[in-house]
Amino acid sequence: MSTYSQTLTSHGDILANIPGILGFYPQNSLVLAFFDRNSDTPGLHLGPLARLDLDDAVETLTANQQQFAAWSGRVNADAVIAYVVNSDPSAADELAEFLLSEDSPLPTVLAIVQVPELTSGTGWWTVYQQLSLSAPRTGVVSEVAGSLTLQQMVLDTGQLPALSREELEERLNSTSHGIDEEEYQDIIADVEGYENEIHFLRDDLQHEYEKAAKGVSDPTDTQAICAALRCFTTPMLRDPLLGALLDEPQQGLAFAERLMRTVPRDWLKMRSQITATVAVLAQATGQTGLAGVAAHKATELNETENFPNLVNRSISLGLGSKLITSVRQGASKAHYLLFDA
Repeated sequence: MSTYSQTLTSHGDILANIPGILGFYPQNSLVLAFFDRNSDTPGLHLGPLARLDLDDAVETLTANQQQFAAWSGRVNADAVIAYVVNSDPSAADELAEFLLSEDSPLPTVLAIVQVPELTSGTGWWTVYQQLSLSAPRTGVVSEVAGSLTLQQMVLDTGQLPALSREELEERLNSTSHGIDEEEYQDIIADVEGYENEIHFLRDDLQHEYEKAAKGVSDPTDTQAICAALRCFTTPMLRDPLLGALLDEPQQGLAFAERLMRTVPRDWLKMRSQITATVAVLAQATGQTGLAGVAAHKATELNETENFPNLVNRSISLGLGSKLITSVRQGASKAHYLLFDA
């Protein structure tokens, strides 16, 4: 789930802002826009968004009824508009029946809107709309490039939304580390050896952390990459390193992605940990689409790791800001234990 607060005036405006909020252009998706009633001004106020795969939307909502109901209450959602992104005119029929039934865990459904794709000028239509909602029943997607959320995303991250969720998944699956093969094999052998050793001297641990932290300013530094992978073999070093990455989240994200591409595919535990770290840093830089996909990917890689599960659960429930605060606090405590305790 992604949170963005902005007052918009039409379905076309909301649709145009979705890529900037999610960080990618959703396809074959159900996007739920939650609203709360503004006591100071008339109308509704746009709050969080949630995106589900359209094919599994009813099943997901049914299986997680209590979570959706509790979350809607936590964000004070008074109403929801469902946006269906699919070119099949009948794609929303079964979904609409469920959303308008007593089985739905969502607050009052104001409208169900369908659009083939989220591109400027594409026509949309309402599958259902409350009579009390004074809004057109057809229209076109407003200018996506001119949307406030996309402009803010570019300002914050220097990047445009990914063309699809699949593009983000390809980015997360990449193993293009750019390191000379001989040096790469030396790094992997070094990290394997380090993991099998016992490390208890504080000076050595501090030195390892400091070498790894240099990667924030230079993500291509192979000595920093090797040291950072060593850090991910133990929470004593991993947690304070996460704090260093969060201090400079944009540069930290670039370094974390470099680490993710360096880890061998069959190192599932470490790959899961680093992918979860990418999710945290993406959340910290406002790249909520990448954060959500990375968090889910991390739990797919290893379902038993606590940190990836915490990250995925927090981001899925729209608690990204609280997650960042919690991670910072944990990292600060770990840094104190490493250097000052």
